[in-house]
Amino acid sequence: MPKKVDHVRRRDELAALVVRVVESEGAEAATFRRIAEVGQFSMGVLTHYFRDKDELIASAFAWLARDSFAALDACLAAAAPGRARLAASLSFMVPARGEVTYPGVWLALWSAARHNPALATVHKAYYARWRRTITANLSVARRQGAVTATASTKDLVDLLVMGIDGLWLGVVLEAPRYTPVRRQRLVTALIDAVTRSS
Repeated sequence: MPKKVDHVRRRDELAALVVRVVESEGAEAATFRRIAEVGQFSMGVLTHYFRDKDELIASAFAWLARDSFAALDACLAAAAPGRARLAASLSFMVPARGEVTYPGVWLALWSAARHNPALATVHKAYYARWRRTITANLSVARRQGAVTATASTKDLVDLLVMGIDGLWLGVVLEAPRYTPVRRQRLVTALIDAVTRSS
């Protein structure tokens, strides 16, 4: 009797493999041939699940986004509603312990999304979900009186996202400058600066 294959799981395993190759060798290296070589299987395995390299890369980014949000959701569940969860939803992107996970992959996504509609869709979906998470926790913090800024929630969320993106880049490119303790201090300062009325 032929072995039954879990196609969803197999597709995710292949996507995770692509993520590892992109991180270690760059997006240009993530060809069908190279992925098959690293995974030690035939290219036919990849062509069974993906039509072309664009679909392969998009699937890898989508897998990484799902994996990241699963970890973020677990982090948020451990924090109290309101400001603590708001801080957790921001700190998660620049962890105070350890380095940023897969920085090469995220940088490749940002670069490629400018010219690749499939990757742009993955990128927009990721940020839309992250903004919804920040918005929900910011709204609770506002009701609790922890946010006194009078600007619109949309503006506050965008300011927080831009600040975290900048800090993330700093951590990736100049890690020694941003020690774990300093990262946490900067996230706290960012939240204070954005959410408190002048």
